[in-house]
Amino acid sequence: MIRETRNILLSRHSDWAAHFTPQFNAPPSPASVDQLAWARIAEHVARAERVSSVVREAGLESALSEFGRSPHAIEQATVIAAAVQAEEVTLEMCEALLACPVDELIVYGTFLQILIDVGGRERQERVVEAYEAFWSAVVVKRCNQSVWPDRVAAVQDGLANLYVRSGRYEEAEELFSQRHETDVDELVVALTASRCYLAAGAVARAVGWLELGEKRALELGREKMAAKLAEKQVSLKKRMS
Repeated sequence: MIRETRNILLSRHSDWAAHFTPQFNAPPSPASVDQLAWARIAEHVARAERVSSVVREAGLESALSEFGRSPHAIEQATVIAAAVQAEEVTLEMCEALLACPVDELIVYGTFLQILIDVGGRERQERVVEAYEAFWSAVVVKRCNQSVWPDRVAAVQDGLANLYVRSGRYEEAEELFSQRHETDVDELVVALTASRCYLAAGAVARAVGWLELGEKRALELGREKMAAKLAEKQVSLKKRMS
């Protein structure tokens, strides 16, 4: 899809900046692409390519100067991708991206991980604030993608994990519990919560989520999984004694 869109755009202008003079207008859509989504996709690709062209021709600093305050998430994301390659990504770049209106065409998981890695423990409060603000925006975002609910859930799980790493266990419990109660046919949330707490050294909470996982497994008729989770609880409780 991206390659086809790029080729169509290049057939109209080889200069990516020219696509925005004076403003972007999508070329006719190919038969293989949903016409209702085409204009959005074409602009998305054109904006990313325009930033990349500036990086190639003038360097990262020029791209950051031109697009560092862009209200378009794809432009911010493309700057960050270039900065990662140059090992010059900053927390401020990540904050700027996540403050933009949510763009459903961006895979945010990578950038959320970059936020966490760049922020580190020294600036964890800022990381949490940026993640929380992004989560609030994602929740109210309207999107007709069939996978959007799963993407929203992934962001929620990520924030819960971040809360655990920050020692904010009660807030993590609230988010994990919401997900566990919603996904009644899944064990994923219970297992994820248990792993997060165990990694943070909160063994009692990890055991608690294994117990919830065992109960859910029995409800779903997954007796073997329930037995494994029960064994894991016994093992962890020995560590606590």
